[in-house]
Amino acid sequence: MPFDSPDVNLGALLGDVEAGKVQLPDFQREWKWDSDRITSLLASISLDHPVGVLMMLELGGSGVRFKPRSIAGAPDNHDAAERLLLDGQQRITSLYQSLRSARPVDTTDARGKRLRRWYYVDIDLALVPDGDREEAILAVPEDRVLRSDFWAADRCGLQLARPRVRCRGVSAR
Repeated sequence: MPFDSPDVNLGALLGDVEAGKVQLPDFQREWKWDSDRITSLLASISLDHPVGVLMMLELGGSGVRFKPRSIAGAPDNHDAAERLLLDGQQRITSLYQSLRSARPVDTTDARGKRLRRWYYVDIDLALVPDGDREEAILAVPEDRVLRSDFWAADRCGLQLARPRVRCRGVSAR
């Protein structure tokens, strides 16, 4: 069985996840990354840093007998499976949920508390030379309100609930 190491466009790969072409074998553990790891991954991707390789197995051969299951957050479409993701599930699931799924990501904080987060890039901070790219990745609560004062829930530093606001610069914090 020959091995192939193609360069794959991230958008096309996430599209294949959504279409059900890339799935997981049934023996894979569940997805479980916290918000800090997702933020770090998005920062690395935005800097064009390598984030590891993926290992996939093409389906269709007589020797492949794994039952496919959808990647967490992707639509269930088991009949469409063409490849099984053997290594890289945490990264691909995090990228799919944060960049493609159009839903907040079900994740946790560093202590294991369940969270639902949207992820945004503060373009002004991302363009600062030698800046910390992780500071430019915003993990925003499900209600899309980034509060400026931790102790006052009614004080809003940034509201991203409306699409027009989400597309403006967010450095007005």
